Amino acid sequence: MVNLGVYYGATLLNSTDLVESSNRNSIKLEYYGTEKQEKEENSQTLYGISIVKKEYCNDKVKYEKNTVDNVTTNENIIIKIIETLKNCKVTPIGLEDVLTDLLKQPEFQET
Repeated sequence: MVNLGVYYGATLLNSTDLVESSNRNSIKLEYYGTEKQEKEENSQTLYGISIVKKEYCNDKVKYEKNTVDNVTTNENIIIKIIETLKNCKVTPIGLEDVLTDLLKQPEFQET
């Protein structure tokens, strides 16, 4: 089994979320925080984000995943970002664009 990181929760996309789509399959979005230790002396932990989309089609499950590593060295910031992504139901395909916009906001910047 592949370790995706620390699980921060999931959300379901319903018909209201998919109003512009003809897709009527059940979709679950899972949000994970990743950690990577720098190899240098006095190293810091680098935090990242993974989103996994699971689309349930009859008896099959389609998977889509996107990961962005090295977002921040601040664990509290990564938790706030993941909660925002989860609340806004961001999918793997939108992760990089949304993350770029979020990191411009003062509440998601390191101090």
